[in-house]
Amino acid sequence: MKKKEKKNFTEAPEKLPVDVKALDALGIAIYNEQSAFDFYKNLSETIQNPSGQERFRFLSLEEKRHRALLEERYLKESGGQSFIFDPQKVKKIKLTISDQASAKEALHLALEAEREAYNSYMRAASQARDLQGKKMFESLASEEDKHYQILMSELQMIEGGFYWFSLDTSGFMED
Repeated sequence: MKKKEKKNFTEAPEKLPVDVKALDALGIAIYNEQSAFDFYKNLSETIQNPSGQERFRFLSLEEKRHRALLEERYLKESGGQSFIFDPQKVKKIKLTISDQASAKEALHLALEAEREAYNSYMRAASQARDLQGKKMFESLASEEDKHYQILMSELQMIEGGFYWFSLDTSGFMED
């Protein structure tokens, strides 16, 4: 029986070691998805608007589902080794929004969080020397971009505009 090794993962920082492997990328992503879950859950509990609460609850459940899918992927990629999750390593996204915030304000905050996650994964991909790690980060960035597109369409709907985007291709989490 293999001894389980505990690794230190945090959200992808400004500069990552260039030898980040696919499993390391998955570990970082698992913590990021938990952080996003906490963020959207907190947002859904902070704002008063029932429709907004429901949308952010949905997004929190999406992030929870993504974490579970990433953990399944980790199990597969590691040859059966479960990811050892340490709640102390989850990055806390600071929530600065009033309980009276409008749907637009809440969506702008969520858009900013998704764009930050996308940029973080793209930075990590550009710094990775390991091809599988690079591909993993690029795929994760694509997932974050999809979240951004969904939120942007919600914002445009509220503002009375029209925003078109395509989700024709599924990400690796949807396969």
